[in-house]
Amino acid sequence: MSSLRAALEWTYRVAASARLPSPETAIVFGATMPRLPCRLMDVGPVLDRVSALTSARPAGRAFVLVGIGGHGAAGKTTLARSIPGAQVVGTDEFWDGTEFELSRLRAEVLEPLLRGEPAEYRAFSWELQRPLAEPRVVRPQGVVVVEGVCALHVLFREAYDLRIWVDAPRELRLARGVARDGEGARDVWEKQWMPSEDRYVQRDDPISAAHLIVDGS
Repeated sequence: MSSLRAALEWTYRVAASARLPSPETAIVFGATMPRLPCRLMDVGPVLDRVSALTSARPAGRAFVLVGIGGHGAAGKTTLARSIPGAQVVGTDEFWDGTEFELSRLRAEVLEPLLRGEPAEYRAFSWELQRPLAEPRVVRPQGVVVVEGVCALHVLFREAYDLRIWVDAPRELRLARGVARDGEGARDVWEKQWMPSEDRYVQRDDPISAAHLIVDGS
């Protein structure tokens, strides 16, 4: 078993044995939300591929670039954070208050990394509703993951060494989104986010571009 996969399985054993605040709640991304029926994601195939790519990096390339796409609340961030030591960049960090600036993600993150240079960008804070003052720095080393609904967009999908799509039933994704964002956000999810995601998937077909499809339910 690779050291990368062993580290992941240790992480999941710890998480499974941890005590939650109560049977009805769980801590998710620093916030308390109602627990929903779920099971551990099978990340073994992802860890195996990442480990193999890390061992087979071409000369002069110091990092592996992974793209993780999927609908909102499918489990993309959970999967990205399960890769030990990975530097994770979220497409949500490139929201400008109106839309996601995917061209900026390409120019400020992917292009510098592929030149072997550190990438630097100012991430949008959804809590503060403005970009953070301090820039984030991502270095061209180890494993770099770009995750988000549009992570497998045609603008940069060919740059990845590994492309992953995380899938989950619509009803579960909606329940997770409302549990995270509050009941007041239900209309936004049903009338704005989810239809927009559906149009993107129909237009760009990121699923067929994925090397792996992971069940996020």
